[in-house]
Amino acid sequence: MNNLTSGPALFIQPHYDDVPLSCGGTVALLADRGHEPRMVTVFAGELVDEMVGPFAAWKHERWKVTDAEQVLAVRRAEDADAARTLGAPVRWLGMPDAIYRGDRYKSDHELFGPLIGEELELAIHLAEEIRHLPEWREGTRVFVPLGVGSHVDHQLVFEAGRRLAAQGAQVFAYEDCPYAIHSPAGVAARLAALGGAVGEPVLVPIGDALEKRLDAIACYRSQVPVIFRFTADFRRAVAEFAIRTGGASGPAERFWPVRPPGSR
Repeated sequence: MNNLTSGPALFIQPHYDDVPLSCGGTVALLADRGHEPRMVTVFAGELVDEMVGPFAAWKHERWKVTDAEQVLAVRRAEDADAARTLGAPVRWLGMPDAIYRGDRYKSDHELFGPLIGEELELAIHLAEEIRHLPEWREGTRVFVPLGVGSHVDHQLVFEAGRRLAAQGAQVFAYEDCPYAIHSPAGVAARLAALGGAVGEPVLVPIGDALEKRLDAIACYRSQVPVIFRFTADFRRAVAEFAIRTGGASGPAERFWPVRPPGSR
């Protein structure tokens, strides 16, 4: 079994919340054991009003932050608080979120649909940027989203992970939450779509680190009411999912080894 709670690790999240939501317990375990994990938020570029179209403006209204400058400040502050809670520094990269990439994605239907072919170039660029980060060390294990829920940004970061795997990096995909919580069939659908792109899953029992994961999620005050609109108690929903995932091992998080393009 792979030991995912030792050694250098980079946790790559598309947005300001994906790692704490999905695998914050594993990050906290690594930090508690002195392995100094790092978080990287990909789509965290500077934001100006001209980038905010009708679809993005609708998203901002749901977050109850509407000014572009305020959106950036609020979301970065939340991300920094969550990272501190887990014990892992976070770096913000300069790519724009899908909702700010011109007219490519103008509705949830498009945002959670197929990745536009031309965007695969971004995955190649992202893989190279990750390898040249100051946090990169020999033997670094990389964590990327599996892509449950099919958000295009999650798909794009997963593809970057495949390219890192092709360059010899050890890459694992985490189970995107809360998508995996509120739509369990989405996990099976994503795995079926990926085919041989991932191997058999690995469980990481997180024990008491579950509480740090929950506390880190709570830092995203603008997001929790929106992304957990299916429940009145996000802590209970996340905890119960972790307990179901781990079974006899107690609360756990699940990861899939990522294979390079062309693998079967």
